Amino acid sequence: MKAALFRARGVEEFDAAGNRRPLFDPASVESGRYLESGGSLYLEHGVSRDATLFAGALLKLADLEAYDQEVASDVRGLSIGIPDLYLGARLPIARRRLAVALEPSFSIPLQAVDRRSDEAPSIGSGSASFAIGAAVGHSLPVANGYAQAGAGYRARAGRASDEWYGDAEAGLSPWGALRLRVRYDRVDARRVKSGGAEGSLASEMGARDARRIAPTIAFASRGGSEISLTWRRTLAGKSSLRGSEWELAYAFLGSQRR
Repeated sequence: MKAALFRARGVEEFDAAGNRRPLFDPASVESGRYLESGGSLYLEHGVSRDATLFAGALLKLADLEAYDQEVASDVRGLSIGIPDLYLGARLPIARRRLAVALEPSFSIPLQAVDRRSDEAPSIGSGSASFAIGAAVGHSLPVANGYAQAGAGYRARAGRASDEWYGDAEAGLSPWGALRLRVRYDRVDARRVKSGGAEGSLASEMGARDARRIAPTIAFASRGGSEISLTWRRTLAGKSSLRGSEWELAYAFLGSQRR
């Protein structure tokens, strides 16, 4: 089980070509910014030695604000809700020198989102998805460390773009209850489907790419719980926010490392 609170902020974005640009035209907008905050909940349960089920949901508040050089043209958009429910399974296929598992999952669009105005950012794509991925992990001979990596493909219904995804993570336990880890992940959206549009902060239906890095410091207890603080930064992308996110999380890991 993992419960987390997060907050992200950005004043720039990566456009459809991957170039950095301000969120708003500086020739007409005096200042502007995009904020995200909310919480997430992740649950998993080992039903047998050969299968672990997991589920997750996200409550997000997205706030887009711009102050025009003319007061009458100010823009403010606020959305809040739970866009999707994620369900999946982890199916081990090897437990020797390397631990390998398949991870099928799918998302159900709840569309439980209150969008206060036409300018408000969308939360979620509104499309169901199915993903199939694989993960591999190995212990490290230094400071009770580990390394793991995964990759997969996510297919979305409707006009929302399919995507490839991948991640790599390494962690150490250098002293006592202290845990240090770093994670890199990326998403590569396929070409926009017929009738779709390039992504923007106002619409999450379009194609989005992102490259992110996330260092974490955590403290574990003997009972199997952990408190962690993560800083997540988007390094590059297309049609995505260029910004940073902070996450404070509590996890109960039991006898498994996640």
